[in-house]
Amino acid sequence: MLKKKTFRTYDEQIDFLKSRGIAIEDENEAIEALSTYSYYSLVNLNKHLYGGLKERQFVGNPSLLDLQLAHMLNMNFYQVVLKGILYIETSFKTKLAYVISRKYGETSRDNISDPNNNFLYRGYYEDVHPVSTNTLRSLAGKLRYLQSDKDKESYSRHFLLANRQLPPWIFIHDVEFGIAIQWYNILREQDKNEVCETMIWGQTGSKPQDISIERAKTFLSGALQILREYRNTIAHGQRVFASEIESSLPEEELFMLLPEGVLTRQEYDAGIGTNDPYACLLSIVMFIHDPILMMSFLSELQSQLKFARMMQTAVSSEMKSPAEILGIPPFTMERLMEMSHQRFGDVSRYYFDLDKHADLS
Repeated sequence: MLKKKTFRTYDEQIDFLKSRGIAIEDENEAIEALSTYSYYSLVNLNKHLYGGLKERQFVGNPSLLDLQLAHMLNMNFYQVVLKGILYIETSFKTKLAYVISRKYGETSRDNISDPNNNFLYRGYYEDVHPVSTNTLRSLAGKLRYLQSDKDKESYSRHFLLANRQLPPWIFIHDVEFGIAIQWYNILREQDKNEVCETMIWGQTGSKPQDISIERAKTFLSGALQILREYRNTIAHGQRVFASEIESSLPEEELFMLLPEGVLTRQEYDAGIGTNDPYACLLSIVMFIHDPILMMSFLSELQSQLKFARMMQTAVSSEMKSPAEILGIPPFTMERLMEMSHQRFGDVSRYYFDLDKHADLS
């Protein structure tokens, strides 16, 4: 039998918070916080920071304001992470659609067995892959749905109103990230190689001769799944817990591709860079090949950490660092910026040097 949950008024919630070891400094402000963020968001989603998810009492006597700041930091920081994931999702879809369009054309048909002017023709894909047929049928079904009147707000709808076919580069905007990954997975190996190379080394870069494309594809698959899981978790407003992320970055392939100094084997063995938020951030940064996008993304992350530190100094007695609250290692920003420096050179160093001087002025 399911346990019954008891409704509590805001005054009763405050009494309950006090009984759990949470300090209430101003009851009116506490009521505003509870009515704005909810008891669940402030208390249940922060229990892991103060004794553990299974403990009823909050260790360390945090204030409700401490919990509020932790919740705000988590929401703000991971919204920036979500934005970064969406950039990579768009980049991945663009590269995938480019290869498919160039090799298999701009038009499609309902029947995946029809080879005439059909980029979804099953003969263009790996027939031995166990999900090839189901993936292609799902894509064909998505096309039919977009061509109907059921989804008038889709990206593709305005294009279809002009009685035009949906080419892959338009169609893919309305394909879910998970389905796009499946579409990539059923490509022929030479097509998959091309998408993989452009994702890891950029459209104008090239794979070093000493790196195996097979191992690069193993890394890409793991990284895409990490990004997909974090995307879904953050987009649904859930707290990020690495223990609930099923995918992980493959160790040997990760160290094959990472610049030196970004992660050590000891750190990886301790869970850093496996399936934790740092692994998600590494995946995003490794797939960014535009310097403006890189500097924008890292600056937004840095801004949220700075804001959290300022708020803690001004209004809170919280001793936990923003990195500890977020579940990221304290060296996160330093090493991500070093990755930017190694990829973009002086333009990256100059920008972040300006940013550092702006903070001191």
